[in-house]
Amino acid sequence: MLNDAQSFTQKGYIALQQALNSDDIETLENASDELYAHSEQLLKTIAENGETLTEFYNKNIHELIVVPEIDNANKVCRYEYLSGYSEAVRTKIIPKLQILIEQLTQQKFVLFKDKCNAKNPGGGAFAPHQDIIAYDQFKPAYHITAAIFLDDATIENGCLFFPENYLEDLKDLNTKRVSTLSGNRPVLDSDEGGRTHGNICQAISDQIRWTPVTAKKGDVVLFDSYAPHHSEKNNSNMTRRAMFFTFNAESDGDFYQAYYDMKHREFDNPKFHIATPTAHSDVFQENGLKS
Repeated sequence: MLNDAQSFTQKGYIALQQALNSDDIETLENASDELYAHSEQLLKTIAENGETLTEFYNKNIHELIVVPEIDNANKVCRYEYLSGYSEAVRTKIIPKLQILIEQLTQQKFVLFKDKCNAKNPGGGAFAPHQDIIAYDQFKPAYHITAAIFLDDATIENGCLFFPENYLEDLKDLNTKRVSTLSGNRPVLDSDEGGRTHGNICQAISDQIRWTPVTAKKGDVVLFDSYAPHHSEKNNSNMTRRAMFFTFNAESDGDFYQAYYDMKHREFDNPKFHIATPTAHSDVFQENGLKS
């Protein structure tokens, strides 16, 4: 039987059951309530001021970043810059996640970015994609994300899907490959522009054997930035909240603030809206919406 490190290297992800205790969950629940309420207020204030999100974030580079659902400008789809905005997340949760990753990899990692997907009832699906294509403007070429579920993640409400073994499925694929801490990893062709921006090309996605990864509240799923993944719509009547904390090797440097400085100043850059049910720049232009 494969141990955790071997399984992670082979599949690109691993599910850690109940990796967080009740105190950790309480910290995240309180942070989630505060950050979600602030996100709703931000959307309301921006709308009342007649500003675009781009205009607002150009002037407020230390503010929580909030992205609305594509079909409802007043409904929160995602918010980001959690550690930058919440001391409790920064001091209590991040160190614990760093320990989990260090135990798995035997290397130290630092926070690169973070976000929470609200996944409201009927909330959109996240199409098959690789995270690495959204991060390639910075030095680190390998990342590990910790997905934390504040609600049970089920097939009905849009849990994550990962490949059974994408390296085997795509072993004959002629594509760019990158040397990483976990070995050579493929960078898969993806769509550029429009509503499918960042989606893994359909012909490649069809070659992958996908499997749902359900999770309980308090579980943590670790996955690297090359592991293809996606989720379906939330077809339940309850929100499915999931926080994602992405780390890079400490030896590559600390880019958290640089990442969010860029994101605040270039809010409508499609690079920051990969394979998401949100309105990135091309979709704004197509629908006449404000970015």
